Amino acid sequence: MRYQHLLFGAINALAAASVVAADPFPNRPIRMIVANAPGSASDIYGRIVFTRMSERLGQQIVIDNRPGAGGTLGVETSARAVADGYTLVTVTAAVMTIAPHVYAKVGFDPLKDFLPVSVFVKTETALCVHAGLPVKTLREFIDLAKAKPGQLNMASAGIGSTSHLGGLMFATMAGIEGNHIPYKGGGPSALAMVQGESQWTMGPYGAYGSHVKSGRVRCLATGGDKRSALTPELPTIAEAGVTGFRYYGWNGVLAPRATPRHVVDKLNGVMREVLATTDLRQLYMAQGEEPAYSSVADFTRIINDDFVQMGKMVKLAGLKPE
Repeated sequence: MRYQHLLFGAINALAAASVVAADPFPNRPIRMIVANAPGSASDIYGRIVFTRMSERLGQQIVIDNRPGAGGTLGVETSARAVADGYTLVTVTAAVMTIAPHVYAKVGFDPLKDFLPVSVFVKTETALCVHAGLPVKTLREFIDLAKAKPGQLNMASAGIGSTSHLGGLMFATMAGIEGNHIPYKGGGPSALAMVQGESQWTMGPYGAYGSHVKSGRVRCLATGGDKRSALTPELPTIAEAGVTGFRYYGWNGVLAPRATPRHVVDKLNGVMREVLATTDLRQLYMAQGEEPAYSSVADFTRIINDDFVQMGKMVKLAGLKPE
């Protein structure tokens, strides 16, 4: 009987392998749900990757924009899709790691309903200050903030935004008072920094790059786990003295949880190839963004770690699910 079981097992394995070989992925167009509006940063950077992926896969990747409810509607739609690799979703760090903590109900579990494929862009964050502030290093800024508790305003794009929670994380870890001033979006927040209405922020570097060049804003350190290719002269916040600090945005692709692993691995491999090309890197860097690739395991870890960290920050900020 034992040998019969082994024989049957071998036959079944061969049959499964023959099915995979007979039905290579992909053999029809792939639907890519983008949980943001057409023309948004996520949409634009995603299309750059997906066009090149289509060429390598030999099948079209059809973009299906599903904005709404902070991106959660599109993600919910993808969570209920057939798990065959022909429906994927583009997500941001905010929708996967912040939204579930601030919305009373989201129709998906960010840790259980998906199989991560890969990150494709990293949005570098930076600790930036108004140019009139008499500091040139992160250490000098922290010392000034401690010497003037509550007197330095922290700008953010709004309550619960990435710049709010990132700034709160920095203030907590650096031991300073945040004095949070929320604005209605990234544009007004950046303007407040330029005008000196607020003195510091922990926001996306791309939002301040032009103001840095004009001399109206000064960035002191970046939030990644290594120096940014965009600003290699700037130390990371952890490197500059706030040990353990890591905070940056990302965009990535997910598949429904039950998607066959060989399909996810193939998609991951194609993304790795595309993200390594010189032309894509130049396109991203020209827009103040970095292409970023991750293995399935690494992307899973990033989502899990960021979800836990943002949950702590949402609680610290006193935000209640609505």
